[in-house]
Amino acid sequence: MNQIHLVGVIASQIKVSEYTGKENGELKVKATFLLGVRRFSATGEPQGDLIRVETWDQQARNLAQYNDVKSRIAVTGRLRSEFYNPDGVPKGGQLRSWVVANRIEYLTPKSATSVEAPVADGEAVAKAGRR
Repeated sequence: MNQIHLVGVIASQIKVSEYTGKENGELKVKATFLLGVRRFSATGEPQGDLIRVETWDQQARNLAQYNDVKSRIAVTGRLRSEFYNPDGVPKGGQLRSWVVANRIEYLTPKSATSVEAPVADGEAVAKAGRR
């Protein structure tokens, strides 16, 4: 079964895109962002990883409306991967992976993140490893 559970902080701006659906032409909304998660190195020191996450439709709208960089969230979803080849060669290329979120829980109230000063993406990731 392809299921992933992650807890971390939003480490980049949430990018919202709108698309016309293929089936009936209705508007589809996608939100993408980087999630900073903590892991421990071989020496036992906490470090951070960045994981690309995408979510769709009403969940994407709510995520962008109520969260920002440094918001702490829990994501449940599935891993998706595909080969990307910018040169157009039919085989080979780079393997790209991301999490498609089915459920997102907000762990930080909006007011707690909005009163603090803005933080650069790299600093949010560094803090993700220390939480």
